[in-house]
Amino acid sequence: MKRSILACAVLITLPALAAAQGNLDRSPNVSGDWVVRPGTVQFNFLHRFVRSPGPVRKVSNFPTFLVATSLLKGTTIGFNYSTNSTLAPAYPNEWEFFLRARPKTQAGGFPVDLSGQIGYNLAAKGVDGELSVGRVMGPLRLIAVGRALSDPLKKNGDPQFGFGGGAVLKLTRHLGVHGDYVRLTRLNAATGERGGWSAGLAVAIPNTPHTISLHASNTNTGTLQGASRGAKQVRYGFEFTIPITLARYFGHKPKPAPPAAVTPGVPAPVAPGQVPTGPVTGPLMKSAMQGLQFTAATLEITVGTTIEWKNEDPVPHTVTADDNSFDSDLIENGQVWRYTFTRPGTYAFHCTPHPFMKGTVVVK
Repeated sequence: MKRSILACAVLITLPALAAAQGNLDRSPNVSGDWVVRPGTVQFNFLHRFVRSPGPVRKVSNFPTFLVATSLLKGTTIGFNYSTNSTLAPAYPNEWEFFLRARPKTQAGGFPVDLSGQIGYNLAAKGVDGELSVGRVMGPLRLIAVGRALSDPLKKNGDPQFGFGGGAVLKLTRHLGVHGDYVRLTRLNAATGERGGWSAGLAVAIPNTPHTISLHASNTNTGTLQGASRGAKQVRYGFEFTIPITLARYFGHKPKPAPPAAVTPGVPAPVAPGQVPTGPVTGPLMKSAMQGLQFTAATLEITVGTTIEWKNEDPVPHTVTADDNSFDSDLIENGQVWRYTFTRPGTYAFHCTPHPFMKGTVVVK
């Protein structure tokens, strides 16, 4: 157990940069140890329920609330809280406080996403840990996990280990299917404990960072303990993810844009909505959309300068002039759009799907 905890702790001390993941990036019981982008608070609501046999047909609810944020790039601190846990006797409320990290990512050139979590579960009265490895192959993302859990029943005090994995298959940009299976190496026969599984449909709400999972599972809560212990009874439910960008509400000012520079060999500006081709011969200034805001709200340039905007958010954005003099159409994640300003003046712009995203170009 000490070695498992130490391995998780080493992962957590390493920095990385990754965005919080929605339901189209993971399965209901295997999170892949996603991390939150700095300046964001993640709120997820996992709700599962069962119905008793007739004639009563009573519906019992099993909600789990997750709240998390980032103190350092590539790390996340947070908690899970369930109001109806079956993990341990006399503990109907289950709390899990955790620390996560993602030190390596495919986006950063590593072959896989490597992540880890360590936490303390109040109901189990012990430390739990997880190591996670994920890889994207086209529309398919695979995740493998290894878990070390404390024994909530304290029968012998020995740690329990679990292994499993999950998969997500994206059918479209807004729709996917996902599922997983995790099994403990030592099951509690007295309680009828089984391997935990889930399967369902993942949906991304267009033009928002929110996602929904509609799924069935034989597990109870969203903690490491709850997501590892299956039962005979099947529960049905959903998970709704809500990332909240604090910079939008606390007066954060985007960094000023760097001076424009001539960059030979970069695709030239073209009409709005088209793909840029050809070399840029004049000054080029780069900006971005990140965290549901323009990273440079005011851009000061000279006549003939081309501005390149890159979308670094998981949702599409536009660069649209308030007077409609230019419009990028939707810019998807990872794509860029360029526009050359040929006349002096002040040009206010915004994002059409997210009108609170605003900026200004001052051309001298």
